[in-house]
Parts: sequence; C-alpha cells; structure tokens
Amino acid sequence: MPRFKWGATPAPKYRYLVYGVPGVGKTTLSEYLPGRVFMLSLDNSFQRVNRWQGSEDIWSIDPKTPIEDLQEFAIEFNPAEYDWLVIDNLSNLQKLWFVEKANETSNHLDNKLQHYGEFTNWIIRFISKMFSYDINILVTCWEGDFDVTEANGQSFQQHAPDLRASARDYLMGNCDVVGRMVVNPKTGGHGLVLEGDIGTYAKNRLDNRKGCEASELFTSGLFTVRVSEESRAESTAGAGQAE
Repeated sequence: MPRFKWGATPAPKYRYLVYGVPGVGKTTLSEYLPGRVFMLSLDNSFQRVNRWQGSEDIWSIDPKTPIEDLQEFAIEFNPAEYDWLVIDNLSNLQKLWFVEKANETSNHLDNKLQHYGEFTNWIIRFISKMFSYDINILVTCWEGDFDVTEANGQSFQQHAPDLRASARDYLMGNCDVVGRMVVNPKTGGHGLVLEGDIGTYAKNRLDNRKGCEASELFTSGLFTVRVSEESRAESTAGAGQAE
C-alpha cells in the first residue's frame, strides 16, 4: 500500500472557490493574485478586467465547442510556467456543455436523460485533472439557492455554487477555501464570507478568518510565508549561479 511521506511531498498548492451573483466581482479577484497567472476563461468576463488587457496568458473557449476546446487546453497548458490558474467560471461551462450535447440530438434542443449523469462524470474528471497540476488554482461560479433538508425534516435554502449537486459537492470538498462574494449595501465594498452557516456554504481551512475584503483574500499568513520562502530559495540559487 502506498504510504504518504511528508518529507517527499512538494510545497502545498492551494485551491480557492469563489461564488456569487453575476457582476459581483469574481473575475476581478484575479487582479490580486501574486506571480504569473493564466486565465482559463469559460465566459469571457476577463475582457473587462485591467489585468488581462493585452495579455497572452489567456485561453478563451469557443462556446459552440467547449468540450473539444478543454480537451485541447489540457494537452497544451503547461502549469510549470505559472503560479496560478484561474478557471472562470464553471457555472457557465455547465450551461454550454448541455447546449453542445443538446445540439447532437435530433431536434438540437432537448437533452437526453443520460446527459445528466454523463455531465457529472465529465466535470469531476475535468476538475480532478486541473487539481492534479502543481499550481495554485482559483475557481469561480455563479451563485445558486438550493433546498437542504436536515435530519429532523426541517427544510431551508442555502446559498452555494451553481453546479449540479454531485459535481458541486466534489468541487467544494476538494477546495481549501470556499467563499461567497457579496457587496456591502452600505459601503459598496466587495468582500467574502468564509464561514458557513445554515443559509450559506463557505469554509476556510487555511487560516481562522471568517470573512475578508476582496483585496485581502490571498494575503493570509500561510500563503505569504510560503511564497517568501520560495523567493529566498530562488534568490540563493541565482546568487550561486552568478558566482
């Protein structure tokens, strides 16, 4: 049986999932990512973000052929060249996937029952492939409201990423941080809820913050320390080569 060895594992890479209503500023979070960042755009929202103006570090899928485009991306993308990968946004990909599948049917409009199970398997494989990269990842989704029933039979609605249930559970379970992005109605400031409750799914297993401003999401002590250690190692290696 394979055994986990702490000393043999590379420095951890982190997975963030941010969801919120359209237009709340999820794609703009990429402005705050340190290092070199690659944008895998699933809805072209990057066109309105300053960071990406003129950038060549972008893969924008064709909405008519999202499945084929992502297969090509998985072959061509080299994660070793980047510090971060942004996957923006999975909710739109879900809609495009079903449209492409419906287009294969006789009337080009209706999805077959088998498509729903097929999508769950496909998206989980896609997420698993992306998360296998040795790179930090930020995933975005739209927000949905879902019915949840407790053991005592009480039902309530919960804010969560807008994905089909099994795919949503897999994605949330494999992320270190799941944050709901909101706008403060009094100040207009953008922030994230990082602690869940009965009405909101959220979690943060990187530090003890229960919420933060949008610009501070990627400035936790854990991440800052790890980056500085890598920078020192690179500087030392560079000095040795110069000598």
